[in-house]
Amino acid sequence: MPAMTTTEVVGFCDNLIQFMEQNQAAVEAAGVGVAAWKTDLGKLKQAAVSKNAEQEALKAQLKAKTVETKAALDTAYNGASSKLDALIGALGKGTPLAKQAARLRSGVLVAKRPAKKTV
Repeated sequence: MPAMTTTEVVGFCDNLIQFMEQNQAAVEAAGVGVAAWKTDLGKLKQAAVSKNAEQEALKAQLKAKTVETKAALDTAYNGASSKLDALIGALGKGTPLAKQAARLRSGVLVAKRPAKKTV
């Protein structure tokens, strides 16, 4: 299939159906059953339109789910970060164990940074 948009494919199907209707006598004289072809083409077009509608609905759901996921991740991070801060305070900020706990957050951030390129 050539690269065509949904609108273009639907328009192509509609135009072909219209052409067959307008030229029914000549097409049937050539041995093509216009009624059956129109019915078949109408079903094919409707199936494509239906699948496209399903796809668009899923895209909308995905966008909404992405927003929900980001919010949940933000809430989880903020909860963990607050608990870590409280834990560090309870242990005493300058103690070795508190410093080790503080590295839990910074270690994750450092690990996700790309390595510096050497020339």
